Amino acid sequence: MKLIRIYINLTNKCNADCEFCCMWSESSKTTFISFDKFKEIIDSYDDDFELQLEGGEPLLHKDLYLFIEYAQSTNRCKKIIIVTNGILLKRHIHRLVELHKWYKTPVLIKISINYWLYNVNKNCIDEAKDLHLSTEFIKDFNIILNVRLRKKDDWLKKLIKEKDLEKISNLYYLQRYGKYENESEYDLPVIVQNVDDWYIYSCDGKNFKQDLIARSNYERGLK
Repeated sequence: MKLIRIYINLTNKCNADCEFCCMWSESSKTTFISFDKFKEIIDSYDDDFELQLEGGEPLLHKDLYLFIEYAQSTNRCKKIIIVTNGILLKRHIHRLVELHKWYKTPVLIKISINYWLYNVNKNCIDEAKDLHLSTEFIKDFNIILNVRLRKKDDWLKKLIKEKDLEKISNLYYLQRYGKYENESEYDLPVIVQNVDDWYIYSCDGKNFKQDLIARSNYERGLK
């Protein structure tokens, strides 16, 4: 049986309002995927899967743990991945660890770091480091940093190095889609996969297969 990854955007609501957001997410938006739609997506696949929960900010969804529990109940979920800006993560980390210990399914939390989030909260990198250190020795529970860079953000790369976080950091330049669709100095998005196949869904449950730009353009029009 092959292994797939299912990317589900849980909501277009976000608590950061980053000016370059690739998903057009904002604090004023109000679309949250329903449990019935989530279940329909999961049930449409027979293969083993990894589940990536993203947004917007996925930790804002009131049914986050119901989604995780249902995915686990299928006995086909081989990994849970959560992409978060980290603002709410301290409130959730204990429960996420307890769920991981109960189900024994690997968990990967990707904390976004960028100039916008740093300007909002100068402690965001230290807070992410503290969360990493607090879970470092929990088997198969990992926290990494997704560091999104502008061309002029060498200072941010330097800061990651000074904080001794290079080994858990993935450094990327921003990509030319979403609110950066007209920024010609940046490349179009590319996803490098380590699974057999993958599928992406908008926050109202629409399947865009592997077309990140089409999903972004669609999300732009959602309230």
